[in-house]
Amino acid sequence: MRRCIAIVVVSIMAFALPASAQFTFEYAGTGRDPIPPDGSPWHEIWPAYCNMANQDSYEDNGDGVVSTCDYITLSGTRYHIEWAGPTYWLEDPAGGEPWGAEPTEPQTGGDPTCEVWHEVYPQFCMEHHIEGWDDNGDGVLGVCDYIITQGQSYHIVEVSLNITVTPVSPVEQSTWGKIKAFFSELL
Repeated sequence: MRRCIAIVVVSIMAFALPASAQFTFEYAGTGRDPIPPDGSPWHEIWPAYCNMANQDSYEDNGDGVVSTCDYITLSGTRYHIEWAGPTYWLEDPAGGEPWGAEPTEPQTGGDPTCEVWHEVYPQFCMEHHIEGWDDNGDGVLGVCDYIITQGQSYHIVEVSLNITVTPVSPVEQSTWGKIKAFFSELL
């Protein structure tokens, strides 16, 4: 009977707890420091476009740059950085609104041909296979280069820093220890 109760309670908890939400923010400051200073502005790209947040604090993993496994506190919420990298803002030379995309795998900053990028704005997660690259002559993927996807050439008008983050749970480990102890008593 105790085992049945424990299984039911664990099942309820598994379905009652929400999945860890992810957010994507873009650095909106003007400096190009390896780690933006506290007070720097960030704007949310996904799930809600353009909600602003201020950087309260930053905890580096020791590599001296914004990267995976760092922690950032934005407007009072502490986040774990799951991904950090460039977002390329592209526009059709014939006109239209710029759109943003970022590589799905770490990249070198060189030739992006055969990479897959996912769109972060306006259609979040739409994938684009990069078919070609026209460099501006500096050998680095950046502003004033052109990429080709779906047979269309797009001009890179801006490169920005983006992070994908998950909120850090405020639940202390000792609380989970108490829950485990409770269940072990039931068995």
